[in-house]
Amino acid sequence: MKVTIRINGKNFLADSEETILQVARNNNIEIDTLCFVKDCMGTQECNVCRVEDLNNNSLIRACATKAYEGLNINTNSKLVQMEKKKVITDLLNNHNLKCYTCKRVSNCEFLELVKKTEAKLHKRKDFSREEYQEDLRSKSISFDRSKCLRCGRCVSACREKSGTEIMKFNDISGEIFVGPENLKCFDSTNCLLCGQCVAACPVGALTEKSHLEKVVDALNNNEKHVIVAMAPSVRTALGEIFKLEMGTDVTGKIYSAMREIGFKKVFDVNFAADITILEEGTELIERIKAGGPFPMFTSCCPGWVRYVENYEPEAIPHLSSAKSPQQIFGAASKSYYPFLENINPEDVFTVSVMPCVAKKFESERPEMENNNIRNIDAVLTTRELGELIKKYGIKFENLNDSEVDPMMGTYTGAGTIFGVTGGVMEAALRSVKDILENTSLENVDYKIVRGFEGLKEATVTIDGNNYNVAVISGGKTISKFFSENMIKNKNYHFVEFMACPGGCINGGGQPYVTPMEKENKDYKNLRGEVLYSQDKNSNLRKSHKNQAVLDMYENFVNKEEHLHHHLFHTTYTNRKNNK
Repeated sequence: MKVTIRINGKNFLADSEETILQVARNNNIEIDTLCFVKDCMGTQECNVCRVEDLNNNSLIRACATKAYEGLNINTNSKLVQMEKKKVITDLLNNHNLKCYTCKRVSNCEFLELVKKTEAKLHKRKDFSREEYQEDLRSKSISFDRSKCLRCGRCVSACREKSGTEIMKFNDISGEIFVGPENLKCFDSTNCLLCGQCVAACPVGALTEKSHLEKVVDALNNNEKHVIVAMAPSVRTALGEIFKLEMGTDVTGKIYSAMREIGFKKVFDVNFAADITILEEGTELIERIKAGGPFPMFTSCCPGWVRYVENYEPEAIPHLSSAKSPQQIFGAASKSYYPFLENINPEDVFTVSVMPCVAKKFESERPEMENNNIRNIDAVLTTRELGELIKKYGIKFENLNDSEVDPMMGTYTGAGTIFGVTGGVMEAALRSVKDILENTSLENVDYKIVRGFEGLKEATVTIDGNNYNVAVISGGKTISKFFSENMIKNKNYHFVEFMACPGGCINGGGQPYVTPMEKENKDYKNLRGEVLYSQDKNSNLRKSHKNQAVLDMYENFVNKEEHLHHHLFHTTYTNRKNNK
């Protein structure tokens, strides 16, 4: 039903189901918020968005109050300004001011509100309680609760994006602390470690577990041969940190920056993504030839793997045994690369750059080593790579493009699209169909599995037979998939899963996107188009056509029986009853 409401002296037509905040933003009227983020709603905890109801001379929440006929509000009256300043002041008094050492000082949403309202610190809170000490127990996520505003955005993101509801408001001895129940270590809960809570946090309370010091120490160690490789999605977003437009492809600049930092070799995880398709694709082909067992699930995403281990362990046999591209790259960097360079594998220090915080946990899993040598030594998020580039004083935006080192850097378009939801599925179908039909198909675009819907389904024909496939992204959609028993109901053969909505381009380690940017920019599509454009313009668009990968198999991997399985495959664990 349409209603007329009055905002700041002007009439606006609105839908009765819309909130004041929605109506205001639809008409370019600014209302400050803190706890509200459109894609995961909000908790109505912060009171920053309150406006004056002129009919009742009272303050109401713009994010929670729906429009109704005759509503008359002012968004910036003296009463609103005074109340907003009081709210921000109260938050400031309960916020540990570590601005000079905080990772978020250049893009802190709270700091902008402090400046805007001219709020002043009146009395600093005592942060000596144990609960306020920075929690560094997790392998992926750090939590400094002395900075936490209790705005609840992480709670909303956990509920709406991961679907796990691990983040809660905990009442501990009469004081509210945000975090897992009883403030447990994230890793010992059912948390996916996807980092969507980190991406949602408006301040520096939740951050990735830093590996920067570890990387810098290795670079300064003359006995270490330090190499680096980035995941597909990093190139879609790193430029945002340096004020470049969203959707700018900065692949060549990243290679140049990595060389200036001092890495011995600059490779690309896309190379390992192509290996993943050969290993995972071969597994799918074997199941097709044997008539099952189906469905087969992808295993590239560590957040998804944690979901299976923690919530649906009976589905573990459906997982491909292939390691993720990160871990496959690590295994190759500690075996094939030393073979080529004639160096000791133990001297190689491998750094991966990922859009993901769960990759840090994955790199430290006990299974992820070969011959007592860890596959990956350090994982940097996209944000951390930005920090590292700034630390070395590199003017990123002025860099010329350079090329990747080819021996473990050459990649196909199929490897590139791994970073967006549906990309792994599409890359696998390109190779599997070619191999089973003994042909080289010209049309390689499987647009039916593209797009940012949480669940996409399709039926594909391979060698005269129909196969049902699905692409799922976002922990909440994954949970729905299992709760509705879709495995049995839909007779799937192959399913791709990603824990983050939209896939890795929207990973928890990517540059921060403000709530207003999320409303006004199609950032997932802008980032995804970088990968699809690279794929479209690539000379090779099928993983099994990557000559550098084929050379690795011919000259190294296939020289020893079962070496490919030893290096590139793993097993997973039922963690459901081990909490």
